This record gives sequence, C-alpha cells and structure tokens, in this order.
Amino acid sequence: MQKNISLIRIDDRLIHGQVTTAWLRVYPADEIIISNEKIANDPMYKAIFSVAQIPGKQILLLCPSDTVKRITEIKPDCKYLIITPTPVDIVTLMDKGLQIDKINIGGLQNRPGTTRLAKVVYAKEDEIVAFKELHTRGVEMEVQMVPTEKITKLNL
Repeated sequence: MQKNISLIRIDDRLIHGQVTTAWLRVYPADEIIISNEKIANDPMYKAIFSVAQIPGKQILLLCPSDTVKRITEIKPDCKYLIITPTPVDIVTLMDKGLQIDKINIGGLQNRPGTTRLAKVVYAKEDEIVAFKELHTRGVEMEVQMVPTEKITKLNL
C-alpha cells in the first residue's frame, strides 16, 4: 500500500456519517478522494460535494488517473482516504499504478441484477469480476460497515 493512503474503501453511499465520525478517527487523512470517472465528471455530484464540509478535510472528486497522479506526484506528502463506489474503480487505480494490498468494503446496496457476496455487499457481474481480479492480485478484502464491527470476507 502506498504509505500516504490511510484507507481505501468501497462504499456506494460515498461520504456519510460513518465516514466522517468513525472511519476518519481510526484512519486519519488530510484529504478524502472519491475516485470514479462518472462521479468526477458529473455536475450534480460536483454541486453536492462543493457544499459538503468535513472540518479540516478537503473532499476531491477525481477520476482514477487523476487520483493516482495526486497521490504519487502532486501531493505525495498528504495523507489520503480513498472512497470508490465500485470495485471496478479499485482495479482501475491499480492498473494506473497505485499500489494496493488491502481494501475495506463498506457496502454495495442490493440493486436489480446483483448477487449477494456478504451481509452488506451485493455485486453486479462486472463487480464480481473486479472482486475476483483483486483477489487474484492478492488484495486483502475486508467487509466492515464500521471500524468496531467484526471483519468478514466476501463469498467469491
């Protein structure tokens, strides 16, 4: 894992109370990056997160290539918490050069066409393929809604 990344989390809710109260206490970070191509270019998300405030933290919406560039080149001395809405983004981050050996999975909601992989993780076919790819690459995947909850594994 890049030494300047405190946590990489998959959570399709993105930033919510658990991130701001629980996860940042356990995994301190200077900046929170939501890393996803669609979200980074969506005016609605830009508007929402332009007014979202976490005291002392900057929230950035970046595509995976810009995420890697910021972490490795632009601000390598900063501490980051990365959130993605899907495991496909994690594979993309690794393909772009980010070193990832462990991720936290906080929830993928039940949607049409999904399969249940854990208590709070439902995945579409492309997401299952991505989880299997991460497993093949040796990435440790922990399912955990909050830091005090027992860690469980995915049923791949």
